[in-house]
Amino acid sequence: MLENIALIKEVHQHTPIQEAEEEAQYYLAKIKLDNISKNRIVQCSKLEIFYVMLIRALMTNENNIVILLPFSITNDLTDVKGFIDKIEVLNNKNILILDLHTNKSKYKDTLCNIIK
Repeated sequence: MLENIALIKEVHQHTPIQEAEEEAQYYLAKIKLDNISKNRIVQCSKLEIFYVMLIRALMTNENNIVILLPFSITNDLTDVKGFIDKIEVLNNKNILILDLHTNKSKYKDTLCNIIK
């Protein structure tokens, strides 16, 4: 997974391999997932893969990151607070989470406004 994350910096920003992998390792360690750094994709849970994708997005030059339907990405997302906490720990960009269908049914009979 480490190489997968570092590849973004290596290819798009011409960062040396060692430096890119150190930055990837730093991000994984921030959310206590450094234990998966040497794993292949088949050795990781869907949630771990999601975090790897998020870190890859954070390593791009883009300022805005949109996460569409996070609950459809993984079935492991039972701890929503933990999920949001990890995003906040990693966050150095604008992150927007869009999950209209889940929220629409969840908040259907409440005072929460859903903007389409």
